[in-house]
Amino acid sequence: MKRLTHSLLAIVLVFSLATTTGCKQRTVTVKTGEIVLCTAGEVVEDNTEDIKVPEDKVGEYSVTTRIITCPDHQNTGALYDEAQAALAAGDLATATEKLKAVVALNPGYKNASSQLKEIEGGTTPKPDSTGGSTATTSTPAPDEPVDAVSNLAKYVPDTIAGYSAQGIIADPASITRNYIPTSGNADQLVIYAEQTVDTKNAEALVDEIKLQYPTSSGTVNIGSKKGYFGVRDDFAVVVFLDGPVLVSVELHAKKGKAVDLKSAVIKVATTIAG
Repeated sequence: MKRLTHSLLAIVLVFSLATTTGCKQRTVTVKTGEIVLCTAGEVVEDNTEDIKVPEDKVGEYSVTTRIITCPDHQNTGALYDEAQAALAAGDLATATEKLKAVVALNPGYKNASSQLKEIEGGTTPKPDSTGGSTATTSTPAPDEPVDAVSNLAKYVPDTIAGYSAQGIIADPASITRNYIPTSGNADQLVIYAEQTVDTKNAEALVDEIKLQYPTSSGTVNIGSKKGYFGVRDDFAVVVFLDGPVLVSVELHAKKGKAVDLKSAVIKVATTIAG
């Protein structure tokens, strides 16, 4: 899984000067269009384009997302179920075949990789009783979200008041999205969510982030949850846990002090925390 060791994402906002009616007007390059994301964490289609718009019109443009299970990954859950059935029956040859197929489609899918390593190491792994992403071995419909990415997408919504949603970076266990503020003293917002193994693992990640953002730090309320606020240079961050999911919200100050963004970053975190 990813580890946050520096800024969550370096985003460059490209500003240019356009001459209109005899005066100079600041314009901003923004993305608009749609991104189609597979539940396995891959961008299936990027139907976005970069356009230059007046700075005061940024809020009128954004990127929307659609999550599907692409054809290449539709059979992952069924193959995983077949592998578990083979393990339960003691058929390691079939289990190995099915697990290799699962790993080829999605290396981070459930226990497939670790089970395959156990078999290759000469031991027999315990079958996963939770099963695959479907209740049976039937193939899910192409537009039926089933994996971690579809669960993480709620933390990076298409709409946050005061921000224009931009591109997405995803893998099987995490998702990152940047936004352009439409007003205020910040020029970029980055939201990162990661599905960890368990709450203990997520708490360890929070401790890492605390070391990266040590200034003006302390515990804050994120709705009914507790979070951490901290500052590093021009960046202000709030991080909170939703069970085993770590969520980080980061704002960059274009002017003034990063600590002055505290209320703004808490507001965004509270919005997505639900």
